[in-house]
Amino acid sequence: MRFRLFCTSVCFSITSFVGLTPAFAQAPASQSTPSAANLPHTITLDDAIKAAIARNYTTRMASNQVRKDEFAAHAAIDNMWLPSVKATGGWQYDYSFNPIDEEVEQNPFIPVVVNGDTDFVPNPNPTYTRVAAQNGTQSLSYNALATINLFNGFADIASIHQTEATLGSAQNSSTWTRQVTADNVVKSYLSILLTQELVYAADSTLAEAQAQFSLVQGQYQAGVVAIAQVYTQQSVVAADSLALIQADVNFQNAKVSLLYLLNVLPNQFNNYSFNADGIDTATTPAARAAVDTSIQPEAINAAIDKRPDILAQEASIKASEYLVDVTRGQFYPSLDATLGIGGSGSGPNLTTVHLDNGLNAGLQLTIPIFDKFQTTLSVDEEEVDVDNARITLEQDVQQMRSNVAMDVNNLKATEKSLDASESAFLAALESFRLANEQLQVGSGTEVAVVIAEAALETARTNRVNAKYNWVLAQKQVAYDLGKWNY
Repeated sequence: MRFRLFCTSVCFSITSFVGLTPAFAQAPASQSTPSAANLPHTITLDDAIKAAIARNYTTRMASNQVRKDEFAAHAAIDNMWLPSVKATGGWQYDYSFNPIDEEVEQNPFIPVVVNGDTDFVPNPNPTYTRVAAQNGTQSLSYNALATINLFNGFADIASIHQTEATLGSAQNSSTWTRQVTADNVVKSYLSILLTQELVYAADSTLAEAQAQFSLVQGQYQAGVVAIAQVYTQQSVVAADSLALIQADVNFQNAKVSLLYLLNVLPNQFNNYSFNADGIDTATTPAARAAVDTSIQPEAINAAIDKRPDILAQEASIKASEYLVDVTRGQFYPSLDATLGIGGSGSGPNLTTVHLDNGLNAGLQLTIPIFDKFQTTLSVDEEEVDVDNARITLEQDVQQMRSNVAMDVNNLKATEKSLDASESAFLAALESFRLANEQLQVGSGTEVAVVIAEAALETARTNRVNAKYNWVLAQKQVAYDLGKWNY
């Protein structure tokens, strides 16, 4: 009856050490939320875009994906050219509860003198001594094996191309993610400027209502108007005060939305302010004449050829095509070469164990014969995925063309809205002035003033909205045409 104690075999691969790339060796540890120490307290649009690209969660994850695909590309190259080496070592102890005594021959040879020369011949009558067997025996063994693939149905080459295409897709996706982030920042920044001007507009409206209230109060005290007109104007002041409060809340929320994109901690929101530096909000005739509202098909075609999201999809399709080639490699034979060295030995004492060493080398050819059509079905499935990716790309290109067409329509409409809102504002301003003058000379009513005042408030707000809709429409055209460079 025997039992055995085995040590754990130790295996390791030197491929990762030999193929260790500088990019991997110097890979930084994951970062926590970036510090806002370098973020200026008065943020321009350029500051906001740069900060968002560097600090936003989505852009940081996109950059990490690029690094990950770089590692995969290096791994594919290493897998093709470098051998796989592993070493194993073992120790084993055998213990017998019922050892069998052994007979050891004492004099197997005897001396014989022939012609004066002494020689040794087998003893025809040897003697034996019974020796008690050892209860324990220890064994040592080791083996080192290097394997390199000589041919794998061109799957290794296809794998390299596939990882390189995937890396290109990730790089373009990262670029597009930066542009999307920049677009979100621009929209949020314009929202801040818009709501800020709406605060100014609401403040002007409230100031006009308060001035009118003071006038009506004076007229009432002079006995010119009834107390009802004072109450009417007082309600207008209250409503305009609420409108100013709401406008200010919208402005503060717009700032919060942008600071979230910049990954600024909430307890630091009040430390930052914004200005219009770096963003053109001019609506002068000269500024409007410089904007091209007739986008030609050539411009759209050029955008398709260079927009990072389109390029990312095209690279992803190439990667899928190469993946099909990787799978097709399973149809071909595979040839591996091996070279190894090893040894083993046993004895009662570990220090006296003698190892018998050996060297081995060989080639192993594997020929696929029948795999129940699994490889064929996998290739068919992957080709369907490639076709679906092409269809998705066609759909996205068509969607891009549609978006640009709508962008141009919106740009033209916002340009017309500028003229309409400006005319409406001037008319409402004149109407309010006339209604106020008529009330002062006693030929008008407070109701007419209130109506004119409400119309002026609406016209003032519409004019601000029209200006920023015009600016945003320009930015949207540039974004969809891939003209941004971030």
